[in-house]
Amino acid sequence: MDLSVIIVNYNGGTLILDTIRSVWATAKSMTMELIVVDNASTDDSMHKIQEQFGNRIIPVEMGRNAGFAAANNAGLKQASGTYVLFLNPDTVVLEGALQTLVRYMDTHPQTGACGANLFNNNMQPAFSYWTLLPGPKMEWSSLWSDKCLRRKHHGSQEHNHTGQPKEVAYIMGADLLVRKDVLDRVGPMDEDFFLFYEETELCYRIRKAGYNIVSVPKAQILHLEGQTINAMGIRQEQMMRSRDIYLRKCCAPSERMLANAILTFSCLVRIVCFGIGGNTNKVHFWKYTLQHIHP
Repeated sequence: MDLSVIIVNYNGGTLILDTIRSVWATAKSMTMELIVVDNASTDDSMHKIQEQFGNRIIPVEMGRNAGFAAANNAGLKQASGTYVLFLNPDTVVLEGALQTLVRYMDTHPQTGACGANLFNNNMQPAFSYWTLLPGPKMEWSSLWSDKCLRRKHHGSQEHNHTGQPKEVAYIMGADLLVRKDVLDRVGPMDEDFFLFYEETELCYRIRKAGYNIVSVPKAQILHLEGQTINAMGIRQEQMMRSRDIYLRKCCAPSERMLANAILTFSCLVRIVCFGIGGNTNKVHFWKYTLQHIHP
């Protein structure tokens, strides 16, 4: 089998139905299985999925909200494809994207994982990858709004404008395609992460094992980012918690302390600047971030 697609559902509403339709509509001649893992949704999304797609999906019931990593790992246990695509339930796969990603992997055996260029629903470029792993270098770059790296990476270090595949640090978990045998070698997603950074840590291990992580821009996917996570406060708090877990696992203690010091300074600078400019929403965001930096 060519491809196993794993989608984690948690109250996905109609968004996940559109995602599944787009997968099947663009699969063409590929041999594929679609695994939907439900994290104890309280809406009727899983019922609608099974009603509309029946035996075209493999359902996996977690029985609780186990988090993104644990749910993906439960789906991975059912996967039999040469490649595994971890796909968000708020995406729409555009024509040719799946074939482009699989074809690239077929012809580049040293690539352990790859991903598409992501776009929002207005077809504007969206966060697709990053050229740095979390740590002091990333925080320092972000402090200066990534201006130097943007010049180096054709205007953006999160979206591929070159038209050509390029090696990156990690791919967004919205559309992460990984070789099944690489996952067998480096292990599945780390279940210490409930949400966020699990794909980053997985890409860290894949790179450490000697494989490349590649952005493939000719593959295109819509990502309606964050629409399945409604509360910004909960989202930011969880992101900061996962960031701390990542830094503790993948960075030296001195690197973690330096990254936190730079982020603290960055928050303070932004609070002052946005305060002067009267942008209360930004001030609130950076104050919240500052409060949730783990010592």
